[in-house]
Formats: sequence, structure tokens, C-alpha cells
Amino acid sequence: MLIWDDFSAHFTNEVTAYAVELNVVLERVPPNYTWICQPADVAWNRSLKARLRQIWLDMIRHQLVRSKQHGAVFKLAPLSRETIVSWVAIAWADTETSTILNGFKKCRLMDGVPVSEDICEGVDENDVLAALMETCAIEESIDPMMDFSTTDVAANRK
Repeated sequence: MLIWDDFSAHFTNEVTAYAVELNVVLERVPPNYTWICQPADVAWNRSLKARLRQIWLDMIRHQLVRSKQHGAVFKLAPLSRETIVSWVAIAWADTETSTILNGFKKCRLMDGVPVSEDICEGVDENDVLAALMETCAIEESIDPMMDFSTTDVAANRK
């Protein structure tokens, strides 16, 4: 079974024919109901995204510290596809099997023991801000002379 939202490309003739060929049942989640009908949205997307965000923030912190140590102006280095794929693999590997199973149970797609409540821990923005300030990556205040406005951007486009 493959549970998809109502995106039109998910249910083209080609996709549905291929699903039949693979013996896969396609289920359509009504618009605005993925939060309660899709196991990923119900159980593990939040923790998976939080883990990815944490890996990304760790990488940014590392780049900031390295640029400060070298006395260089900070410039965020772009990520390769391989790096992004490895991050997703790490985050997925960190996802507990019980969390995945509970997503299916909460959506009533699986028989079994009663659903246990998983507590998903996200990234605490205050911790991130404190860590960035501690490494001098950001300053406490923004110098108004160093800021820009949307009118500045619009004027520079002309």
C-alpha cells in the first residue's frame, strides 16, 4: 500500500498502471488530511526533520568556527548531493522502528498493541541562538547602517 496526498502527478495513468504491475495499492489522502492520515506526517516527519535541522546547524556552526579561526569573512559553503543524501540516511537510521510502527497504528493501518505516544524532540531555537552567540557567529544587535530594506533591494534592481 502506498498512501499519497492528492497531488495530481501521484495518480496519472502511467503511475496507477505501474502500481498495478507491482501489486501496490494506491490510497489517496483527502486534501488537508495528511496530518492525520499519513503515517509519516503523524509519527516521524517532525523528528526526522528536527534531526536533519540539527545536522545542518552543526555543519553551519563548524563552518562559522573555522572561518573565525582563520580570520576570514564567513561564507556558507554549498552542500553536495552526496552530503545531503548521507544526512538523510543518518536521520532515517536514527528513527526508531517503534516510531514508524506507531505511525501506522495511529492511522489505523495496522493491527496490534495499543498505540504508545512518542515524544518528538525538536531543535530548541533558544539553544541555537545561545550557541551562535557563544561562538560569536552573530551579534546581539543589528547595526541599522548594515541592514537593508526592501526599498533598497527594489532600487538596486532598476
